[in-house]
Amino acid sequence: MSAHDLLLEIAHCPVASGCLADPGSGHPCARIVSRQRTTDPAEHHLPEPWDGDLAHAPLLFIGSNPSIDRDELNPTWTWPDDDVLDFYTHRFDGRRPEWTRDARYPLLKDGTHRRRGVSFWATVRKRAAELLEREPQPGIDYAMCGVVHCKSKAEYGVREALGECAERYLERMLAASGARVIVGLGKVAGDALRRRYSIPGDAHLHGPVMIGGRERYIAFLPHPNARMKRSFAACLTPEELSHLRDVAQTALQ
Repeated sequence: MSAHDLLLEIAHCPVASGCLADPGSGHPCARIVSRQRTTDPAEHHLPEPWDGDLAHAPLLFIGSNPSIDRDELNPTWTWPDDDVLDFYTHRFDGRRPEWTRDARYPLLKDGTHRRRGVSFWATVRKRAAELLEREPQPGIDYAMCGVVHCKSKAEYGVREALGECAERYLERMLAASGARVIVGLGKVAGDALRRRYSIPGDAHLHGPVMIGGRERYIAFLPHPNARMKRSFAACLTPEELSHLRDVAQTALQ
């Protein structure tokens, strides 16, 4: 399956669709789906597959799940497939500059851009710069995703949905990724990756490991909102950081 086909499959997840149609189903994903408090397909934000060129970006940052702002323009269940693909693949790379401004400020429904940048995006950009040792190209040098794809604030409903969502999509998403370096951000994403690949809880860098026929390294950092040191330099040994930089920069050549 191509990355484009997988993107559309996640965006139109049948579990999310079923929970939207029947919020009282009792399914583990129903809590996060119903959190948007709308059953109107034209208003309900789709599950977010990822942001960026997953198939080619050498770095992939994985968080818990995407946050939601009802004022932002985001794909809904009534969007055409071509627009859904374009939004998530080219949201940051400038091909469609209206999707975001400076890869920091999301587009709002009224056609303007949010005045405050998204702190998660800004932090990931800094971490990519730390590995590449230059200003990265968002969406091209790195992609971003969650282990849970439905949107909510403060990780609402993530714990309940994690098993279903990760089992359906995590392995296939990583296999479709071109990343040589995968970074788990925070406890939810970190724990999911550690379980999936039997990584010890005290390891901040693991690899190489074969995923989807490619050799990868998996690094672990605190969540971008954590009140602690969150850089690679603070979490890895100098030798680990040097090696990870070599892997990331070699992948660009």
